[in-house]
Amino acid sequence: MANLQTNLVNWARDAKFSVTQWRDFDKLLQGNNRNISYAVGGAAALFALGGIYRLATREKLNNKKFSDYMTPTVEYYDIAIVGAGPSGSTTGFYLSRNGHKVLILEKKKFPRDKYCGDAVATMAIKHLKEMGVLSEIEKENKGCWAKSGGFISPCGNSFLGNSAKELGLDKTNEATIIAIKRIWLDEKIAGAARKAGCNLVENTTVTKVEFLNDVGLWKITSEQTDEAQKVTVITYYARGLVCADGAPSKLGRELGLVKNEPEGMCSRAYVKNNKLFNCDGLVFYPNRLLPGYCAIIREARDELNFCTYIIPGGKATNDDLPKLHDEIMKSDPYVSKLLGPDPDIERMKAASLRLGGVPKSYMQQLILTGDAAGFIDPLTGEGIQYAMEGGKLAADYLSKGLKQGTLSESFLKTYHDRWYNEWGREFYWSMKVSLLLYRFPIMLDAAAKVIEKRGSRFLAEWALVMTGGKSKTWFLRFDVWPYICMEMVGQMFRNLFGKNKTIAH
Repeated sequence: MANLQTNLVNWARDAKFSVTQWRDFDKLLQGNNRNISYAVGGAAALFALGGIYRLATREKLNNKKFSDYMTPTVEYYDIAIVGAGPSGSTTGFYLSRNGHKVLILEKKKFPRDKYCGDAVATMAIKHLKEMGVLSEIEKENKGCWAKSGGFISPCGNSFLGNSAKELGLDKTNEATIIAIKRIWLDEKIAGAARKAGCNLVENTTVTKVEFLNDVGLWKITSEQTDEAQKVTVITYYARGLVCADGAPSKLGRELGLVKNEPEGMCSRAYVKNNKLFNCDGLVFYPNRLLPGYCAIIREARDELNFCTYIIPGGKATNDDLPKLHDEIMKSDPYVSKLLGPDPDIERMKAASLRLGGVPKSYMQQLILTGDAAGFIDPLTGEGIQYAMEGGKLAADYLSKGLKQGTLSESFLKTYHDRWYNEWGREFYWSMKVSLLLYRFPIMLDAAAKVIEKRGSRFLAEWALVMTGGKSKTWFLRFDVWPYICMEMVGQMFRNLFGKNKTIAH
């Protein structure tokens, strides 16, 4: 009898009655206590049917409630994405390719610009190939592979080399970085998402989001502006929501996931008709910018990009950026020489940087990704590749959750844990290294000397680390850090005895 009751409890709990189980049940009924068995069996069957009925009724109630929200201006989606930058559009591309109905809401109309260094590194290049974007960029001559370059340390030590050749990438006419103007890049990625099946709605500002717990949907209220500047209020509903609305992340702050202002800032100014700069990319570390830096990057169609990065931890603040950008361009002995006395350069433009990753990038049926989630390396200011890789991860977990029928907070935590393990820990160490460089700029002087002595192959590996192709634990290798330490001692002697004249930089 006890065995019978155990089986009945298990069957009732699972609400699954196979043919074999019913046969076993019938055999048990052939024994003693037939009336009791029928009574218990009937109760269990009623319990199971009641559970099935409640599930069916609950779904009908949800549908009935959901129908209350349906109007001619309401649409339903599996996932709604706020922001069509590299991260949001990448998320949409992979979700649509997996067969999901996806909405992307973009505040502006393409083509629209974004101000940064335009350097697209290894992980992002992989996604650009997958999307078919890279081939379009190359065909239209809108990208420039950074094959040769190097850096100049605070005291003026420098080394230039061809990292692409050392890594064997010159055979495929590629490199670890390709420079692409964001006005071209973002439009191409958003276009790939649209081709994959996303409904990309431009000129649309999200004014409010609300989670409707009774139906398990996000309600997104938006204002769409047409060419005549007429504003139409449109409401959308989606099972999941992705916040990819950039570093300021108004939406992330309203939801309580983003709690502070962006920490860093970068500037950008395009230079035309320059004949003095003869490599693809050069990074400068003026003392007044540390732990930040500035760079000259070769763009397609014979243009240069002069950019300056303010990274927190040093004396320079975000408010200092306009002044420092202008001063370095005109008075730094290395930068000014390469830009020339009267460069044909546009007016500086700037954008904020959220660095190092947010502590929590998820909640019930919602994910934060890209700049909104702080996917920017605090040491280099590089964010495009982490934005696109984060978008792919977000799509993977959202797709898996939709198929399994859950986008719960505990499930989406696995997305956060994944990106943190893959590059979030790197961000932590990047911040520590950047602060060390600010306190001990001689480390950069010594590193330049080590690269000079070790040659282009060492520079190529250094470039891989700085662009995310290798872990920053590379610096801890026994064929790296002891040599830098020895050069630091040598640099101190050179500075002490005047054999290495330090130039104000």
